[in-house]
Amino acid sequence: MVRSTAILFVAIALITPSSPLPAAEPAPAADLSTREGEDWGTFLGPSGTGSSSLAGIASPWEANGPRVVWQAAIGEGYCAPAVAGGRAFLFDRVANRLRLRAVEAETGRPLWEAGREVLYTDSFGYDGGPRAQPVVAGHRVLTFGPDGRLECRAIIDGSLLWEVDTSSTYHVVQNFFGVGTAPLVVGPLRVGAEERTLVVVQVGGSREGANPAAPERLDLVKGLDSGLVAFDIVSGAEVWRATNQLASYSVPVLVTIGGRPLILAWMRDELVAVEPATGKLLDRFRWRSDELFSVVAASPVVSGDQVLLSECYGPGSVLLALENDAFREVRRDKPGARPRQALKTHWNTPVLRDGYVYGSSGRNAGDAQLVCVNWATGVVGWSEGGLGRSSVTLVDDHLLILGEYGDLVLARATPEKYEEVSRVRPLDAASGRELLAPPCWAAPVIARGLVFVRGTGRVVCLDLMPTR
Repeated sequence: MVRSTAILFVAIALITPSSPLPAAEPAPAADLSTREGEDWGTFLGPSGTGSSSLAGIASPWEANGPRVVWQAAIGEGYCAPAVAGGRAFLFDRVANRLRLRAVEAETGRPLWEAGREVLYTDSFGYDGGPRAQPVVAGHRVLTFGPDGRLECRAIIDGSLLWEVDTSSTYHVVQNFFGVGTAPLVVGPLRVGAEERTLVVVQVGGSREGANPAAPERLDLVKGLDSGLVAFDIVSGAEVWRATNQLASYSVPVLVTIGGRPLILAWMRDELVAVEPATGKLLDRFRWRSDELFSVVAASPVVSGDQVLLSECYGPGSVLLALENDAFREVRRDKPGARPRQALKTHWNTPVLRDGYVYGSSGRNAGDAQLVCVNWATGVVGWSEGGLGRSSVTLVDDHLLILGEYGDLVLARATPEKYEEVSRVRPLDAASGRELLAPPCWAAPVIARGLVFVRGTGRVVCLDLMPTR
């Protein structure tokens, strides 16, 4: 494998119009929850794996499905809410304004709203709203807009603590669909002589003036040294930067392999492993389609010292082992394998349970299959169509599946066969209309017995627990 050492920058103040504001400690915010259980304030939940610890859910569902607790109109965008401390944070776009709202998670009652102007226009005609889920860290909430502005706000009132315009600061050439990867919060950890908590984001910076004549020709853009950047969560100051890779849509993960913490970030062309405190690059592995108009979006899935990557535009999946700070290939999909013959995920990150992974395989809605795949061998145990490209969350020995057309499905997480328990399209009690309009591209969020799902124009909160 090719090795290199990341350039290390410690606490560099960025002198730009979007320089971090003076460090401020947000006021504490009381927990508004009346329910027990875990929060879901980070992408793919507290474990970063799309797995919930919730037990005792209702199964099967009643005829109309889980009870609709509340619903709210939502603007443009594709990201799920973040839910923590009894608050749900909804991130969207209305006209030319990005909007972050905090509402009571159990009732939908509005608490506060904050926003700013945004000029982002999607190169391929998709809507201009945020793609990256908000992230809650203590009394702060972080957002990463489609235009590359990273913001940190107080969860109690939405006041701005700091912001960094990563696009201008690091000379980012706009990716195909703008910025779409959520921040990863790491720490507290020892950075030099200090204890710090870091906000790690895929930036994908390049040299000034690197924009190609044809904006879509990202293959002509060369990264510099700011593919992955860590910022101090208190001040927003840069702490380190690593790799010359451009950004992808895959959210980095914090894992422990060989007894040491590591950040795994699947960038535009390569998976990189870096040390969390320093950004030191340990190794990298190229895995991406040769097709120009392709992206990677699923997060790495880790079991022990093994890492699974999956994409849908070309090579499909590969299983790696990370040994002595070096990636070693264990297996890969057969060339040309169809979605029902392999795990070829689009934007959804598959979930792992007892040696099997479950996820949606396929590039297009028409050929997508929900599949169960043996982790060790890559052999598909079963496949099921009809849901389009779907997202899967693991809960209480079940798969909670949200199909892109608005189907909410409960199935058993078993490798023997596809065993569907319940399927509904949530309805408005007053009008009888379906609440989830396609595309439904955000994975379900489960917090304290409630599930939050988003479709075009609406977010819906439902109760997964048995009727009291």
